[in-house]
Amino acid sequence: MRPVLKIRRVPIALRLFLTVLLTTLVITTVSLGVLHWTMQKNFARYVADVEMQKLDHLIENLADVYGVYQDWGNAVQAQILQIEGDAAPDDYDKLSRWWLRRQYDIALQQRYFKEHTMVATLGQTDGAVHKSQLDKEELKILEENLPSAYQPFEGLKFPLSSNQNLYRPSDRKANKPPIGKDKGHLSAGHEAPASAAKEASARDPMRTVNPQNGKKIFVSLPDRLGLSSRLSLYDAKQQFILGEPSDDQVSYRPILVNDEVVGYLGLKPVLDQDDALSINFFSNQKRYLVLIYIFTFLSSLVAALLLATYFKTPIQRLLNATRELTKGNYQHQVVINRNDELGDLSTELNQLAVILDQHETSRRQWVADTSHELKTPLAVLQAQIEAMQDGIRKPTPEHFEAMLRQVTSLKKLTQDLADLAQAEAQQLKCYFAEIDPWSVVLQEIENFKPKFEQADLTISATGEGAKLQLDIDRFKQIMVNLLGNSIRYTEAGGEVQVHTEQDADSWSVIVDDSPLGLSDEQIAHLGERFYRVDNSRTRSTGGTGLGLALSGKIAQALGGELTFDHSPLGGLRCKLTFSKHTKV
Repeated sequence: MRPVLKIRRVPIALRLFLTVLLTTLVITTVSLGVLHWTMQKNFARYVADVEMQKLDHLIENLADVYGVYQDWGNAVQAQILQIEGDAAPDDYDKLSRWWLRRQYDIALQQRYFKEHTMVATLGQTDGAVHKSQLDKEELKILEENLPSAYQPFEGLKFPLSSNQNLYRPSDRKANKPPIGKDKGHLSAGHEAPASAAKEASARDPMRTVNPQNGKKIFVSLPDRLGLSSRLSLYDAKQQFILGEPSDDQVSYRPILVNDEVVGYLGLKPVLDQDDALSINFFSNQKRYLVLIYIFTFLSSLVAALLLATYFKTPIQRLLNATRELTKGNYQHQVVINRNDELGDLSTELNQLAVILDQHETSRRQWVADTSHELKTPLAVLQAQIEAMQDGIRKPTPEHFEAMLRQVTSLKKLTQDLADLAQAEAQQLKCYFAEIDPWSVVLQEIENFKPKFEQADLTISATGEGAKLQLDIDRFKQIMVNLLGNSIRYTEAGGEVQVHTEQDADSWSVIVDDSPLGLSDEQIAHLGERFYRVDNSRTRSTGGTGLGLALSGKIAQALGGELTFDHSPLGGLRCKLTFSKHTKV
């Protein structure tokens, strides 16, 4: 024989625990991964879009410049030519690359002046003094030197010296003096003397620097957001012109002239995979995501454990109850107070235990009653045979006839028991055909007339037939039991009436007999196997108590119903009803 492989048993609580835990972990892992990926892909663009809102003034200036020159290249070249002096070969290239940054500085200064002008006006109206507010003299200096988008390089001369090329971020940070606290600085086209630099460091340059030769002094403000180094200009087809090109996603804002798109202002995302600040930002995000993942794991672990315990306890109780039922302890009840499927299962299991207990009690009673019913005829038959063996009784034809009656009675009893057992198990074989049941009733009444005459009983029959789907042999068996019961329990000189009732849906045959009468309690017990109305009656006079029980079960198997009630004649009424619409 092949060895039987024993499969490792996995408890359902463990399966539920692992299912909940793994499902939560998978969902959390995927969700956090998608969140991190989305953040890397879209957050930088979102930041750029927010920053783009601060470039409205620059876009307006660029639109005005394009409206004058009708071409970006022409605008840049024309504005470079405004610089006095002779240009070196690389001056045009330098200034073209930094033209957009200088336009940004101009727009920033214009917005700075506009904001502080509004603050000053509101301060005069409300009588309030703000710390960031400039005084009238500073505003006047800003207003006199307010640059124009059409002259971004005003004050510069060729050849360009290091101090003149102050629009470069590295030079600007090193050379531009502040206006107050981070308000800005002034730059001229010529190198400032040392004494002026010292005074600028000690005093506010707004109060000391004046325009030279009628030219404006360029006041450059600090680019705290670092937007100027990330700007780029594109034409109407989004083809790169100048600025800072980028292979990453670029945020675009259209430049409109007379409601027509003439170009786009592009802004490189501030968050870059190679940028230190970006790396630090995403590192912090990863750290937070890891903390969230750990917290989610611990939470799901606790939740899965509680959920598994929540379901394990009632399942274990149901398992124990099932084991008790298999042991034959049908009185065992499981208590699970839950309003779910497990609660319903416990209720059904308790009902099953009750039914099994009833069936076990019935089985034991069946065995006891059957043995009792079989014992009596067998004892009589045994006694007769032993008497013949001992020579007490002679083997006469009369004695053999008496023994044959006992054997016949025993045979009928065993057949009734077999039929009743099959009927209760719903295994009774029936062969349906369309018949007229009333004709069968009349035939059986005719067959029973000698027995009615012998019992000194009168019988009458009135009724109408119908076409029903029935097993004719089983139907005869019912009528034989009903007629035999009337003969057995009706006093001599009584009567039996058989008639029918019917409507569109059903057909009924009714058997009424005269006293003996029955009480309500006795009628309630009719149809129970081995039940006799009068226990003092012998088997020869009172029957076995199986006839009505068997008839009721056969009627159910045929799709009908057998009921009992008080008869108008003073005895028992047996009503057998069948549906006219029974389908086989």
